[in-house]
Amino acid sequence: MKIYGPVPSWRLGNSLGVDLVEAPPGYCKACPFNCLYCHLGHKGHFMLEPASMELPPKDFGILEKKIIETKPDYITFSGQGEPTLNLNLGYAAQRIKEICDVPVAVLTNACFAARKDVRANLDNCDVVIAKIDAPTQQLFEKINRSARGIKLANIIDGIKLINTKVCIQTLIFSCGSVTNADDETLNALLDVYRDINKSKPIEVLLGTVTRPSDDENLQFVDSEKLSEIADRITKECGIKARYFSESEKEQKNVRRKISFDQLGVEITDLLLRRPCTREEIISRFDGSDAAIVLDRLVDKGVLGLKLLDYKKGHYVVL
Repeated sequence: MKIYGPVPSWRLGNSLGVDLVEAPPGYCKACPFNCLYCHLGHKGHFMLEPASMELPPKDFGILEKKIIETKPDYITFSGQGEPTLNLNLGYAAQRIKEICDVPVAVLTNACFAARKDVRANLDNCDVVIAKIDAPTQQLFEKINRSARGIKLANIIDGIKLINTKVCIQTLIFSCGSVTNADDETLNALLDVYRDINKSKPIEVLLGTVTRPSDDENLQFVDSEKLSEIADRITKECGIKARYFSESEKEQKNVRRKISFDQLGVEITDLLLRRPCTREEIISRFDGSDAAIVLDRLVDKGVLGLKLLDYKKGHYVVL
C-alpha cells in the first residue's frame, strides 16, 4: 500500500491518495483498461482477476500520521492500479474509518462491479466514482481499450447494484476520429445516465483531458461545452451534474515540515500516480522548500516538464 499526496481534486477537494495495487516493475499501471487519455501512459500490465493483496499494518500507521499532517477532505483509493483488483479494499476502508472520520472515496473503472465480493468492498466506502465514457460497446472498446471479454453492459448492471453513494464520471474529449463529444453520443450517454438512475440514484461528474498523456492527438473540450452538457443532464434527466472548471479549482495550501530528502521521495511517489503542475505540488507541500526540490529534480533529469494546451502551462512528470 502506497500513500501519496495530498492532491488538489475538483471532485474531492484536498484528496489524500492510497494506492492498493502497485504496478509491476517495468509497467506504468496495473489495470484491465488502457484508456486513450490515461495520464499514466500506455505501457500497462493487464490484470484481469481481483486477488487479495497484502496491506501491511505499518502502512496504516504511516497513513494515520499523514492524515494528521495534511487534514484531507477525502481519502481516495486510486493510483497506479485499479483499486478493485485488491479484494482487501473493503478491509482497508474499514481500517481507515477506525483511524479517522475523513470520508473514503474510490476511483474505479467499475469493470468488476458485477461481482458480489467487489461490490461488498465498494460498499465500505463513502462514495464510488465510477467511469463511463461511452454509451455503446463499440465506442467503449475504442476509448477505454479494455481487456477482451469486458462488457459495458455488465459494468452498468453492476453499478446499479452498488449500495453506497455513486457518482458517474465521464471524460468528454476527442482523439483523432474517436470522440464522445458529438451530439449522437451525448444523447446516448444521457440515456445511460437515465437507465442507471432509475435503479441507483447517481450524480454525474464531467471532465475533459486536463492532464498530459503520451498521445499527442487528444483534444479537450472547454468549460462552456461541459457546462452545456451538465445543464442538459440536470434538465433532461433530473440528475445532478458537476463539471470541471479551472476557475473553481481549490487552491488550499497544506503546510508541512519535511526534510529535503523525504520531500523528493514524496514528490516522485506522487508523480508516479498523478501528473501535477508545479503550483499544485508547491501548494500541497507549502513550507517545505518544494520549489527548490522540484527545480533540483528537474535539473537532474529525474523529473520533466510537459506543456499541455488546456492549461497553457507545464505539468511536472516523471
